[in-house]
Amino acid sequence: MNLAATGVPLVPVLVFAAVVVVIGVGVSLAYRHEKQRTAALADACLRLGFTFQPGIPKEQIPTFGTFHLFNLGHSRKGWNLMTGKADGAAASLFDYRYTTGGGKNSHTWTQTVAVFAEAGALPEFLLSPEHWWHKVGEILGHNDIDFEASPDFSKHYLLKGPDERAIRTAFGAEPLGFFAQQPGWSVEARGGKLAIYRVSHRPRPEELQAYVTEVAAARRALVHD
Repeated sequence: MNLAATGVPLVPVLVFAAVVVVIGVGVSLAYRHEKQRTAALADACLRLGFTFQPGIPKEQIPTFGTFHLFNLGHSRKGWNLMTGKADGAAASLFDYRYTTGGGKNSHTWTQTVAVFAEAGALPEFLLSPEHWWHKVGEILGHNDIDFEASPDFSKHYLLKGPDERAIRTAFGAEPLGFFAQQPGWSVEARGGKLAIYRVSHRPRPEELQAYVTEVAAARRALVHD
């Protein structure tokens, strides 16, 4: 069919067709990448002695804990579940994503989360990287627990929770020193469980062992079995 002869502008049609092709190629490449990642993670789990489950039913996510992370956004999904021991502690690691906003203003956040079934006697808290807008929040009365003994920790992190005294006791010299030297972690303690992750970060399959070691070290700085 001669589109010009029908009165349909040719350039917009070609641009639309090109966009459709680009989107299709992008989706196909993303799907292939995820398939390859799943297969490589399954192999990495075998070497680590972890069990592997490629899919996670939606209703299973709440069983990992009632963490703030699992209530963010919409279109939540977990997959690539890896279960085993990290430095002797029972751990579940999995890829998790959620979307905030909608349409052109939407953003999808994807990270690998480590959940430890035992958080010892830790009080409930939320630790996350601190950004400039958190400083604005402090001005507006949104409290951040800072430590004069560790200005680097207070510079890098926002720490919040319902029992400030208990949190200050839990964050002694060891955790303050560890996280002051390791910026970028997000940690949640709630319901006797601990979640550790870096926002929008997933280790490559060949980095899995190192990542397990890192999250275990973060837990060890906080929990003394």
